[in-house]
Amino acid sequence: MILTETGQVRFPAYTAHCPKGVLEMKLTIARCHTDSSGRMPPHVLAKVMEDAVKRQMEACGWGRETMETKNVALVVGWTSIQIKRLPRLGESLLARIWPGRKKCSMHVRKYAFFTDVGEAVVSAAVLFLPMDRTSRKLTVAEIPVLPEVVISGEADVPSLRRAFPTKLPNQAVRTVRAHEIDENGHMNNTCYLQWANELWENDHRRQHEPRSIWVQYANELMEGQTVTLDYAVQGQRLYVRGSVNQTDSFLAVIQYESPPVAGIVRKKDSS
Repeated sequence: MILTETGQVRFPAYTAHCPKGVLEMKLTIARCHTDSSGRMPPHVLAKVMEDAVKRQMEACGWGRETMETKNVALVVGWTSIQIKRLPRLGESLLARIWPGRKKCSMHVRKYAFFTDVGEAVVSAAVLFLPMDRTSRKLTVAEIPVLPEVVISGEADVPSLRRAFPTKLPNQAVRTVRAHEIDENGHMNNTCYLQWANELWENDHRRQHEPRSIWVQYANELMEGQTVTLDYAVQGQRLYVRGSVNQTDSFLAVIQYESPPVAGIVRKKDSS
């Protein structure tokens, strides 16, 4: 039996009062947030996470204008998302973000999504790195380090490496479009998730939901670049390597599961 990431992690417990040092956002899942089945796909979850960190940085005086003046951008290096279930159309969500302990030069952010009745549905952690906007290289710019907050059951910091199959026998090609470019001048991190998830869905597996997601953003992608997506499916796990001219741009590992059927309780495999 291959254990899923969800089976190995805890989810943060809900508290009625927002803990000190935690930023809280409320949203209702609208049609524009969902796919054709009424579920909120991973890249939209990641977009909410992106909006949350922007609000957090603005609250401490480091909004977009300050970032541009300082000639620095805070870019995503690694993302790890655990999903108990995907939020549904019409649900009210509470999204929370808080700073974790800085890891070397990387800024850590933790996230949790709760329903309006306190059900934890998503837990995540992201590693951010400061990048010089002109040279497009990592920098030692002094971006504010927020005091660490520890929440019981919070997500672990993403691992820097994941094992990959020796061969990725399937291949697709994508071109970076203008609408996929963000304010930092490169393809937005949410698009990588969308590209990877669409590989799974294009193989007629829409009945499955992602349960765990790991992404490493190795090199930025720019408008007009042609990206080769080599991928493999092993059981219910998808492995993706995106590259340009044989240089890795990103790596992704996504574990999927069939969503539970109402009234049916699954038995755990004891093997």
